Amino acid sequence: MDTIEILIVILLISASALCIALIYFVYQVVKSVHSISTDIQGISYKLSPLIQSTFVLSEKLIHVTDEAESQLQISKSIVSDIRDHADKILNVETKIRNGIEDAIIPVVKNLHAVGKGVESFWRRFRNK
Repeated sequence: MDTIEILIVILLISASALCIALIYFVYQVVKSVHSISTDIQGISYKLSPLIQSTFVLSEKLIHVTDEAESQLQISKSIVSDIRDHADKILNVETKIRNGIEDAIIPVVKNLHAVGKGVESFWRRFRNK
């Protein structure tokens, strides 16, 4: 055997070893990818209930928000009605006060004038 044949044999053995190593590394890569795929499927199964419960929570929050807005509108309506009634009561009270003042003040002034007149009369009557 000469050196070229020995080198060819060594080269073929090295190529075979490299092919075996390549096959082993490809197997390891496939195994890792399969493991990652299994992990992703597990996470997917675990996230599905979380997504579903988040969806239900979102619907409930929308319902609560709508109910709160409805209650707020009712409260605003009640406050507005109370304000209107209070304004009406104050207007009636003002009208009554003005009516009484318009009717009583002239009478009081007349009574005051009559009192002054009677007082003046008695003073003059006593002085004479």
